[in-house]
Amino acid sequence: MSEINKQHIKNRVEDWEQRIESVFSLVKNSLSGNSEIEFVENKTLQMNEELMQKFGVSPVSLPVLEVKRKGVLVASFKPIGLWVIGANGRIDILTKEGSYILVDLEGKDKPSDWRVYTPKNRKKSIPFDREFVLGLI
Repeated sequence: MSEINKQHIKNRVEDWEQRIESVFSLVKNSLSGNSEIEFVENKTLQMNEELMQKFGVSPVSLPVLEVKRKGVLVASFKPIGLWVIGANGRIDILTKEGSYILVDLEGKDKPSDWRVYTPKNRKKSIPFDREFVLGLI
């Protein structure tokens, strides 16, 4: 295991930012071509997790992706945290049907394995892919 220090924490935060952007890109690419859909990224959340504070890493603003259909908000993708138990990051997907939990179940230095826990089933995940996004929206 690599030594945990300020640079390690910075690298993990940068990786998290890139993985969030990859999730947002999958959403946008899955819904591209639908003229009723609009993407809004003018909101942010402040990331200032415990390990960042411990090692003196400055807070980071993370984007929130809102998906609107005909001007009405249908889903909001909010990064919740990088350091979560049992996963390599969590993004909540908020809809009028409920809150979906999106987690990367793969460890660091490996390709992401994004999985979704639905409001109706918190015990078994489903793949986060184009099919899921199309069904969600």
